[in-house]
Amino acid sequence: MLTAPPTFVYGASLGIMAAINGTIDSARLSSANFPMNYAGGELTMHRTIWLGDKISAQEEVLDVERKHSDRIGPFCICTAGVSYYNQRKELVATKRTLMARFANLRERGTIPYDREKKTQAVEQAPDALVFERTRRGADTRYWEDVAEGEELPVLDKGTYTVTELFLFTHGVVGTGRVPRAALEAEDSKDLGGGGRYDKEHAAKRRNMPGQFDWGPQRVCWLGQMATDWMGDAGTLRKMSTKVRHPNVVGDTNTIFGKVAKKHVENGERLVELDVRNENQAGLVTALSRITVALPSRADAAG
Repeated sequence: MLTAPPTFVYGASLGIMAAINGTIDSARLSSANFPMNYAGGELTMHRTIWLGDKISAQEEVLDVERKHSDRIGPFCICTAGVSYYNQRKELVATKRTLMARFANLRERGTIPYDREKKTQAVEQAPDALVFERTRRGADTRYWEDVAEGEELPVLDKGTYTVTELFLFTHGVVGTGRVPRAALEAEDSKDLGGGGRYDKEHAAKRRNMPGQFDWGPQRVCWLGQMATDWMGDAGTLRKMSTKVRHPNVVGDTNTIFGKVAKKHVENGERLVELDVRNENQAGLVTALSRITVALPSRADAAG
C-alpha cells in the first residue's frame, strides 16, 4: 500500500503550541513583547503511516532552559513533547519541539544574518524544481553499497517565494480568516501564516528582515533529501534537527548531504546522514542528523 512520508506528521499537527506558550495564556506572551522562533527538535518514527490512517497529536510541556545569544541577548529554549497516534491508538511518531522565545529587539531592529550572495546558487523559481527532483524510488539501495563519506545528490530548492510560504501554510495550518479583534491585537493587516505575509508585522513583531518561512518547512526539505536518496525500501527512523537562522522570501536555498556513518544495531543496518540547508551566502540555516534503515543484500539473497 501507499505510505506517508515521515514528515507527514507536520501536516497532522506542527506540534509547536506547548513549546510556544506552555500552559500560559497566549495573550500574556504576545509577539509584541516576546517573539518566538522555531529552533528544531527530534522526530522519531515508530510505525508506518498507511494510506487511510487518521493521525492525531497530543502535546505536553517538557522543559524551559535559559540561554544567551550575541544576536538576540537572553532567551529561553522551550521544549515540548508531541505524540502522534493513528485511529487504532497506536503510537506512530514522537517529536521533541524546541522554540526560542526572547524579548522583542524593538529599536535594535531585525535579527542579523548573512544574506549576501557569495555562492554559485542560481536564483530560480522553485515550482519547476518540484517535478525535477531525482528520487531513488523502486531502485533498491542496499546497505552494503553505501560508503561512509559518500556525498548525496544536491537538492536545489530554488528562491523562496510567497507562493512557497503560502503552500506550506495551506498544507499544515489552513487558510482560515482572521477576526478583526485578532488583527487589531497584533497590529497587522494580514496575519496569514501566523503573520508571515505581513512584512511590517514580521519586522516589528517577529524581528525578521522580511516575510519568512515556517521552520518545519525546512525540516521537511531535509527529510525529503533523505527519503529521495534511500528509496522505497528504506525506512527513516529518526531526524535530529537544528534550525539556526531565518529563511526569508528572496533567499535561494540548496540542500547538501553526505553519509556520516553506517553501522548495525539490534539487527538493523543503519546509515547516518548529515544533511544541511544553505542559503545564497553559504550560511547553514538548518541541519539534521538523519538515521535510515536500509535492506541488506544478504537478506535479499536469502
